[in-house]
Amino acid sequence: MSLRVLLLVLFTALFWISALGQSTLPPNPNEAMTADKAPPNSKSVFDGSSPAEEMHVRRAIKLAEKDHLENLDRAREAAKISADLKTTFATTKALSPPDFKKLEKLEKLTRRIRSEAGGSDSETTLDQIPKNLESALTRIADVSDQVRKEVEKTPRQVVSACVIERVNQLLEVIQYARRFSQ
Repeated sequence: MSLRVLLLVLFTALFWISALGQSTLPPNPNEAMTADKAPPNSKSVFDGSSPAEEMHVRRAIKLAEKDHLENLDRAREAAKISADLKTTFATTKALSPPDFKKLEKLEKLTRRIRSEAGGSDSETTLDQIPKNLESALTRIADVSDQVRKEVEKTPRQVVSACVIERVNQLLEVIQYARRFSQ
């Protein structure tokens, strides 16, 4: 019986020694990477997340991309409407009722661009106040083209102070144009 106890103690001691030795060994660098292990320098948005969370994040990214593309379209449409108003006024020297509707649509588009860019109402003082409707429409066309260019070069993850400032200038000039046309 004492031989059995001695052998049992000996095997238990060997087991614990081998267990402790394995836990303190550094990982083998030549060990093949498994699907649930990633190299320490590669970070993913989806590390440690469930498939449902991963789908939620992917959907949020797609929605953000869609919103950004819609904002690009708004900026392009605003630049086109501004150019149309400028050329119409240059030929007729007046704005017709459909042109006033275009001016209102331009203002709505501009406010939406500012909202998507992360801005809100603020007082903007213009450097050069337009003296008449023609100079106001020319300025609207120039600033809306600048807004379009800024929106196109701004990534969707960035809140651009430049876009917000230009949009606020554009809204201010639109208000002057409305005053001149009344």
